[in-house]
Amino acid sequence: MTRPQAADPAALAAGIARLTDLAELQKLAGRYLASLDEGEFGEAWAKSLFTEDIEMTFPVGSHRGVTGVGGFTTEIMARWGRTHHHGSDCSVDLDGDRAGLSWSLIASHVHHGSPVPPDPSEYFQLGGRFTGTARRTPDGWRFDRLRLRIVWTTGAVPRGVTQVDATTLDTRGNASANTPATTPANNAATKEN
Repeated sequence: MTRPQAADPAALAAGIARLTDLAELQKLAGRYLASLDEGEFGEAWAKSLFTEDIEMTFPVGSHRGVTGVGGFTTEIMARWGRTHHHGSDCSVDLDGDRAGLSWSLIASHVHHGSPVPPDPSEYFQLGGRFTGTARRTPDGWRFDRLRLRIVWTTGAVPRGVTQVDATTLDTRGNASANTPATTPANNAATKEN
């Protein structure tokens, strides 16, 4: 019988560091998604999730910079009485102090004034995919780019949404290959601070 060889301490430490980074990045995605349902989008919230130069691209608008990201998110989420965001496991592509992340999403948005359970809710629901990049900061991992691409929707769109950014729509399988820059449902301008 041969004795098992001892693991190289440096390789073991590197493996543990990698696993720690993967866990922290998955937690970052989970914290962001859960926070959307909690509804508190202050400065501490923003700095716990995003870098100073965050770039966000969503169907109803875009934003650059951590300053004002709370107001941008509040404006989007204020369209709903309550929400429930459900994400898949987060895929992480780790490269040193940078990482690519992606996860699938089903988001349920209940209209203001909708009855509470057990009565049926009036809602808007979507399925899509978040993609983004994150980098290691002195305070931990933070998103520096985040994008939502929508694959499907159902239910009633909220009042005021008249166009969406067509670059955030998955149009595979549609007859028209020429999609305009915006489509009816909400063309909110890019906000930069």
